[in-house]
Amino acid sequence: MMTILERIMAEAKKADTTALSCEERMALYNSRRGDLTGYDCPICRNKGFVFLMKDGYEYTMECECMEKRRGKWRLQKSGLQDMAERYRFETYEAKTSWQKSILAAAECFCEEREGWFYIGGQVGAGKTHICTAIANRLLLQGKGVRYMIWTEEATKLKALKTDDEGYEREINKWKTAEVLYIDDFLKTRNGALPTDGDINLAFEIINARYNNRALRTIFSGERGLNEIMELDEAMGSRIYQRCGKYKLKIGWGEGRNYRTREELEV
Repeated sequence: MMTILERIMAEAKKADTTALSCEERMALYNSRRGDLTGYDCPICRNKGFVFLMKDGYEYTMECECMEKRRGKWRLQKSGLQDMAERYRFETYEAKTSWQKSILAAAECFCEEREGWFYIGGQVGAGKTHICTAIANRLLLQGKGVRYMIWTEEATKLKALKTDDEGYEREINKWKTAEVLYIDDFLKTRNGALPTDGDINLAFEIINARYNNRALRTIFSGERGLNEIMELDEAMGSRIYQRCGKYKLKIGWGEGRNYRTREELEV
């Protein structure tokens, strides 16, 4: 992707404008279409910048469309693009008192400047929905969000253990993301306990993020935070401390799995 300066230089090379006045030259540049995609801007014509005159000097100014474009780029990079439109605060069903409490906590968390968010418990009760809504709101605030499906990425990372360089390169993406959303944290097949390899990997990522207060982390999982503490107190206590008041657990119960709600109501 070309930088704004590179695009300006490319524009300047397209034609010999030495015979034109400053105003004519700027009008020519501003009339040309650029090659940015994803949003059709009538102001800069998809160049990302406009030329203008001020106090007799030529200036370039970044177009207002660039913030919209950065939002789209952040969303694509996060890995949440497919879910972000469906899983928003506006589409979260908050009909019961426990759902309203979750929604209020999630929206309040988005206004915080730091800290972590953990929600565990009942399968199919909207945990992924609410965490994706949080991540999407932080994306709109200009944060760099990275989405991690634990079961997929943990398998990949453990397979790289014998490749020191490859392992460090991949795990650093998760250690250093401005905002990391871990979905299905420590999930295993048929409710089995996580292996030592899983625990060690999780601790490595969480400890690195714990040591940098500027990094924010969002967790969803089937285990409550107390269960995480039982698995590994050092890891669990770090999550517990960083979450503060934003640690929630949805109790298990009939009718709370919204993926099977219609079948239950028959």
